[in-house]
Amino acid sequence: RPALERLGNLTGETINLAVPAHDGVMQIDQVDPRFMLGAVNWLGREVPYYCSALGKVLLAYGATLPAGRLVRLTDRTLTSRTALADDLQLTRERGYAVADGELEPGLIAIAAPIMGDDDHAVAAISVSGPAVRITPAVVRRIGTQLVAEALEVSTLLARSRSGLASPGRAGAA
Repeated sequence: RPALERLGNLTGETINLAVPAHDGVMQIDQVDPRFMLGAVNWLGREVPYYCSALGKVLLAYGATLPAGRLVRLTDRTLTSRTALADDLQLTRERGYAVADGELEPGLIAIAAPIMGDDDHAVAAISVSGPAVRITPAVVRRIGTQLVAEALEVSTLLARSRSGLASPGRAGAA
């Protein structure tokens, strides 16, 4: 939770923690934005992998896309598996995923993976908010911050699984 709160304090936007679910991504924790214009409570909601930043980063790092059509939710939703594969390759190259109006018009989200022992994502952290505040330059800055926080959480998880004490911030995950 501290990683989510740090990101919330840095960005002021909605922060979500999610895990892979059957047909999509399940939000399991959220830090609300400090702005009046922001995302709603996503806790317990499952959204498709292919049109959310959380889902795309999980797909890029090991989750399996369910069979079937990629349903267009907005005019920016990727509905071609080839286009999605290209986007997932870009996600792996930069270390974070971006969904720009693909789930809902005007909503931008950036997500980074929390990695498990087998180099597959076990969860993901995202920052989301309106396009009026999250410009391309802001996306890059947030992406860098997300990757750093997700790496720290991944490292803490690995240490806890191996029984090693965690240096640095106590309870920082």
